Amino acid sequence: MPSLANPSILHPLFDLMPDEAVDTAERHLRDILSMAIEHARPEAAVVVFDTRCALAVALTAAYRRCLPHASFIDFDAVSPAYILAAFAPLVAADLVILIQSTNFRLEAFRIRVELFKRALKVVEHPHLGRMPGAESLYYIDSLAYDPHYFRGVGNALKSRIDRARGGVVDSGGERLVFGCPFEPAKLNVGDYSEMKNVGGQFPIGEVFTEAQDLEAVNGRVRIAVFGDTSFSVNKPE
Repeated sequence: MPSLANPSILHPLFDLMPDEAVDTAERHLRDILSMAIEHARPEAAVVVFDTRCALAVALTAAYRRCLPHASFIDFDAVSPAYILAAFAPLVAADLVILIQSTNFRLEAFRIRVELFKRALKVVEHPHLGRMPGAESLYYIDSLAYDPHYFRGVGNALKSRIDRARGGVVDSGGERLVFGCPFEPAKLNVGDYSEMKNVGGQFPIGEVFTEAQDLEAVNGRVRIAVFGDTSFSVNKPE
């Protein structure tokens, strides 16, 4: 398998990315692999990628640097049966990485769900083609992983949410009032020590919940931005 130490000679889409973008991605992905996923040899790794957008190509190059022992498979160059056969020898705690300009389909095989059933670690980077130009660089920056910040702030927020008897969202003068406690907050902060599955979609950094009683929620909220059917962000005037 050829090296991607100088990936621009292998794929013209690299001309659309600054030289330092792959370096930055490599640094962030190493942190994710070591501190969040806790991947280490002799655990095996399979990376399934495509080359439909510059961001996917850049992340693939970064993963080649981080995982020189891994098997790399171009999704568009092989059959679904070939990919499934590559997954077959993997055992619990081995790693699968999916680098997707859109979202890979393997007929009825739900990739992440089925891999999790086998206790495999999974890292997904889906819908990368929706982030062209400068947005690709923002995405790479968002992969930065500081476990002390993510886990410290995440657990502190969860503690406050779980104790709260209610809450208010104040959005520029409009108030949305939650007149009830919240469901136990869920964390997506790269700490899988108490979870059945290891991995998921990246980037991460979420603490989320909902009201225990939706009828106790009332008021108005001002929407600052919203996504449309073309997956673009709109900001109302």
